[in-house]
Amino acid sequence: MVQFDDPAFAESLVRRLDSNARFARETRWFDGSILLESDGARLWLKVYRGKVIDHLPFQPPLGYTFKLGGPGAAWASLLSGERRYADLVTPGVRHFEGDPNLERLGEMTSELGLEGNLMEASRLTEAVHTLVEVILEVGREGRA
Repeated sequence: MVQFDDPAFAESLVRRLDSNARFARETRWFDGSILLESDGARLWLKVYRGKVIDHLPFQPPLGYTFKLGGPGAAWASLLSGERRYADLVTPGVRHFEGDPNLERLGEMTSELGLEGNLMEASRLTEAVHTLVEVILEVGREGRA
């Protein structure tokens, strides 16, 4: 599972993001913060002009610009490769293995969600996708 409150995970994630050219390019004109959350574990990232300039294992009083979060099971399915980020963040049901009568058909919930300033989160769509890719890289290395 992704451990947002693990200091080693946080340090590795920040280091990777700061060396990622795509993340730097997509956040070049962003001055804000992103809160990552999984089952109560949090990682707050302060991003300024393409770099993560600070991070904390909690949400500071200043809050966040936007949050990406969801249950640990969703992050685990993403980490294992069982599910894709687009499947988890887009409302709707795509897997009906445990639902032979299709009772969940038409359900419009998502397992990972964005909250806060959704306009800014939408503007940073490519940066968020890159962030998720780097989270997965760091998380998979931690499992190896």
